Amino acid sequence: MFTEKELENFMGVLKRGSDYVEIECGCTVTKFGDTNGKLRIFPDGRLEIDCQCYRGCPQVKLSPIEFAKHAGRKTAIQNWKSQIWVNNKEGRRENLWKTCLLKYHTDTFRRPLRGQIIHRDEFIRCTNCNKDRRFLLRTKEECRIYHDAVAYKDWKCSDMPHKRMSCNDAEERESRKACRACPRTAKCKGCVRCVCFGCSMCKFEDCNCRACVDFLKNI
Repeated sequence: MFTEKELENFMGVLKRGSDYVEIECGCTVTKFGDTNGKLRIFPDGRLEIDCQCYRGCPQVKLSPIEFAKHAGRKTAIQNWKSQIWVNNKEGRRENLWKTCLLKYHTDTFRRPLRGQIIHRDEFIRCTNCNKDRRFLLRTKEECRIYHDAVAYKDWKCSDMPHKRMSCNDAEERESRKACRACPRTAKCKGCVRCVCFGCSMCKFEDCNCRACVDFLKNI
């Protein structure tokens, strides 16, 4: 992918190899400050970012646009290449478009198809610490995790699967909670594009709850 000489120009390179390169990155908004992340660059040009705005942040495998939006940028679709930065070997921040890290990248932003069902992020409040925890609903597995958590009346932070989370981890600030992955607007309060009342991805044949049973009976 990248030569050793190319990667020597950056600080914070976490992994280097033929499968992908991982490097520390960030996005800065005057109002909120720095949002740190881990950028992965794949040979096919695909980019993924795991957000690290706080320990245990569930926002992982984000596109650069989603990461910049999550950080609070309102013009991320057009300007993410100049809004996301990495540290050069002198420790100074350098915008992505000025680096060699985008030489394989060809993807452009694709809006969801009209009528496509999008599951917005949801929150559940911990019964122990009373903090809201975000659940992503991008895949059927993530939908099942949220579905089971809602049914568990005594859900706690430690019950979150696939990631280490405790009641000591900071809660997302209110400005971030407003962003819930609606393709229409970052701070949508609920619309037909991001709220789903039942589909084959969020309802399950092996679940006996009323919502799943009624959905399966009606299809």
